[in-house]
Amino acid sequence: MIRIGMIGIGGFGAVHLGAARQMEKENRARLVAVADQRIATLPESEALRRGGVACYAGHVELLDRHPELSLITLPLPIMLHAPLTIECLRRGFHVLVEKPPAPTVAEVVSMIAAAREAGRHCGVGFQYSASRFLRAVRDTVASGRLGRITHVSGLAMAQRMDVYYARSPWAGKITLDGNPVRDGSLNNPCAHTAQLLLACAGQGERPVARPVSLQAEFFAGHDIETEDTCSIRATLDTGAIFHFTTSLCAHQNVLDLAIRGTKGRIAWSLGQPAAQFVASDGSAVELPPLDGSTTDLFRNFMDVLDGRAPRLLCPVEDTLSFAELVEQAFTSTRVVHLHGTPHARREAGATPPETRTFIADIESFARKAFEEGRLFSELGAPWARGGEGRG
Repeated sequence: MIRIGMIGIGGFGAVHLGAARQMEKENRARLVAVADQRIATLPESEALRRGGVACYAGHVELLDRHPELSLITLPLPIMLHAPLTIECLRRGFHVLVEKPPAPTVAEVVSMIAAAREAGRHCGVGFQYSASRFLRAVRDTVASGRLGRITHVSGLAMAQRMDVYYARSPWAGKITLDGNPVRDGSLNNPCAHTAQLLLACAGQGERPVARPVSLQAEFFAGHDIETEDTCSIRATLDTGAIFHFTTSLCAHQNVLDLAIRGTKGRIAWSLGQPAAQFVASDGSAVELPPLDGSTTDLFRNFMDVLDGRAPRLLCPVEDTLSFAELVEQAFTSTRVVHLHGTPHARREAGATPPETRTFIADIESFARKAFEEGRLFSELGAPWARGGEGRG
């Protein structure tokens, strides 16, 4: 029986708790101990104690008291991912850290090195790594039916109320107390899609393509330091073009994917029961839709530790490309702040924390950017300016 410890049970920690409980139902693992600095006030702690789970206010005590643990999961604030991951690995534990892996490339490199030196597995919680859609894209490429991938494109839009950015001191920040955070649509809620696109573009022994050069444009409709809306175009080391458009200032949830090759195109949109592969001769085949969950990643980790699977679906080394994409984007452009201008409209909710922000015509400009592979400034969006290129 695999024994699990968890550091951080508030916020997204609830999702990790749910996944751990599911592993218990499947008789794959047992949740032994949790740690959270707010453990005394979290409502979950009492139920955990009644269920025999040891609860601690500090992670060091958890690690000291439970050397028998196999896996530590880390649903923590972004800036804590690297230091806690490295500490746990060096103490001999396998680690599943929530996405993104870390704010900087240097930290991700250190995490990779720590895992290798310790001889332990380190996975990252990019849920779409477990998706049937990704497997179908890779199978279609391997069969030769799609040809060489030339473009990978994504459009991700959602709405975040003010309470989203008020939930923690690091939310909406590029740095906190002088340390990189790089929170934002790209590096947090829409990160799963960016990682997926890089994975779809991978080839052969390079399961995830890496950015060689890029252009990025960042905008903020909310009153925050970081971006909540972005447009990125990059050339990858495989020769494919990566294009990604996001916004958290939209009226509705949107997620569109397009994978184009020399022999056809694969596309999927949120709400569709299946993806479509349309070959250059016009023939069409249905493929699995986008899915994947934290529970799937937990199950895969159990399979690896039990010897049933040869490899994690998203090992930390596969996330270096994503970290490079984020770092290149954040260091190549500045955020254009739209809060307080006519371009960002505020809409009051039932309470102040429920106030929403919308960028003017974001849906139409984002849709056009996705379909044409262009940046917001190239489309003439009145609130956009060109991002500085970096290559």
